[in-house]
Amino acid sequence: MRFEGFRNRRVLAKENGSSLVGFVLVAPLLVSVFIAVGQISVIVADKSVLNSAATIGARAASAADASNSTGYTAASAILASRGGDFKAAKISVIQEHIAGIDYVLVTITREMEIQLLNQKISLVATSRAVDERTW
Repeated sequence: MRFEGFRNRRVLAKENGSSLVGFVLVAPLLVSVFIAVGQISVIVADKSVLNSAATIGARAASAADASNSTGYTAASAILASRGGDFKAAKISVIQEHIAGIDYVLVTITREMEIQLLNQKISLVATSRAVDERTW
């Protein structure tokens, strides 16, 4: 009886194929994590471009010899340099008066789809600059 128990342990100790089973169980999770990291990096990069375009547009529109259309053109140029998807972004350049100071407010909105979740999100970037035309 003792010999039989030893034999069963030796049979159970063989792990042929266990690494393949482990890989099959872990691979889908690992691929999903890589895809999610890729999607997040695309969203962060796009948000950075929108922030830069809004800031440059606000600075351009707030210059002493500029107009709101100058800010719109500057923001559009930044978005156009990024690629075709950014042409669909909505750009708004308006004047604001807060606490006795005039500002130029640039807001850029872009819809984007998260393919992994099959959902659309809206990225919004806002920048404000003191309007030099009123000084």
